[in-house]
Amino acid sequence: MTNKHIPGRENFVNTDKVLAQKYAADFSIPLELAHIVAKRFPKYNEAKAFLFPDVNDLLDPATIPDIESAADEIIASINKKEGILIYSHDDVDGFTSAAIMYKTLKDIYRTDEELIFVYPLVREKDGYILNGEVLREYKQKGVKLVITVDFGISSEHNFQVAEDLGLKLVVCDHHETCSIDFTVPVVDPKRPDSRYPFRELAGAGVSFKFAQFFYQKIFRLTANEFFKLKKEFFPLVMMGTISDRVMVRGENRIFCTHGLQIYNRINEPWINHFRGERQASIANIVSEVIPTIASAAYCDPNYGVGILVSDTSDYITETVTKLRAVTVERRKDVELLFKNALAAAKIFPNMIISIIPFSKQHYLGAVAARLKSYYKRTTVVIGIKDDKCFGELRSDDIDLFKMLYHLKQYFLDFGGHRRAAGFTMLRQSLDMYVDKTIQYTSELKAIAGNRSSAPQPLPEGFLNKSDIGILKSLAPFGEGNPAPLLTDGVDVYTIDNRFFIIDKK
Repeated sequence: MTNKHIPGRENFVNTDKVLAQKYAADFSIPLELAHIVAKRFPKYNEAKAFLFPDVNDLLDPATIPDIESAADEIIASINKKEGILIYSHDDVDGFTSAAIMYKTLKDIYRTDEELIFVYPLVREKDGYILNGEVLREYKQKGVKLVITVDFGISSEHNFQVAEDLGLKLVVCDHHETCSIDFTVPVVDPKRPDSRYPFRELAGAGVSFKFAQFFYQKIFRLTANEFFKLKKEFFPLVMMGTISDRVMVRGENRIFCTHGLQIYNRINEPWINHFRGERQASIANIVSEVIPTIASAAYCDPNYGVGILVSDTSDYITETVTKLRAVTVERRKDVELLFKNALAAAKIFPNMIISIIPFSKQHYLGAVAARLKSYYKRTTVVIGIKDDKCFGELRSDDIDLFKMLYHLKQYFLDFGGHRRAAGFTMLRQSLDMYVDKTIQYTSELKAIAGNRSSAPQPLPEGFLNKSDIGILKSLAPFGEGNPAPLLTDGVDVYTIDNRFFIIDKK
């Protein structure tokens, strides 16, 4: 085979050559990997921190807004032996967030009474707001306090629902908000008034930080004592962080790398089932564990939390078997729905809009993600059922939360963050919403200017496809840490978190 010319090859060879050699020697890594690290991190300390994330670099949670008042509210309920409901989002980030909070409260609420409850929302029934009927049911069971995890901040209606029912509310979330004035404690590093240095935590990251603050406050632990005592929290926060596709730099990278290390040596029932006798990698987590647990949302969201907190191996085995069967079926369903959405897709200059009959809302999200990858532009998939529309949005270049907030008058409820979001809307608002969305994205494009003239990125490294395993210390890939663009001298290619090769044409 004749090697074709790879643009930039002649320049790349000398780029950061000395620095790459130094990194290879000092960090004991292959030179091919060192070239990529040198290109991304010309500062030595930053390169070292990236390659060797250290839990000692995790930040003090004390500056996250309302964390002190939230802890005080929960402690007051515990002292009164009041029932507490953990109300979570219905995805892997929500499940892991709820598991961390549940384990925390079980440690502290030392009683044989059933006073701690978990409710992962059912999106088709509950939408993106607290369901008053659900809260009434738990109130009858003695619940006085509701704690939301990975959920709750996006709608002011949540605060009113709890207040109307006479329930106390604590919100632990990581989604975007424009508000700073809340009537209840709201723990969220993305609040505009937050002084916390790292705003990109997943929902599980916020639960982890709250748990750390809680244990330190009650038991006077140091940070390192907490990390050792509750090391089983690290695999949970790793799962939530990877699954929610948040920025994988800073604290999130520490959570992922340390979480994987703990996952491979800890004795936890759910981990034992998935890990077996092998050493797991990020690829295993992404291709097997996360999809299986995510399938709980398609049949019974309680399974998603139940697996992570159960001590019963028989329950875990039985539940995982059910979820794996669901995973097979949902992949078939998503494939069929994707074909329908592709046929219905309307192609606009800056986005894709596909309007189809309603299927499960999670299917809409999966299809939106696939359409975004297929067309390489912002995508909205809208499912219609009776008089309502259910929308899922995915983007790589538009802040979706800002867009939905700008158009909030059209929605019954909405939620999400920059790259993934969703809404519920009356059908009568659909045409106006579509027009306004197209207008909004066109105005953004006009402001940003035409980016199509930007030069194509050059390969970051030369690597035979058979050697991609040497890049495992770069994973997980995502926002802030994209998979490297590579060449073997013939093809230009990249990889994903499963370490599958993706050829670039």
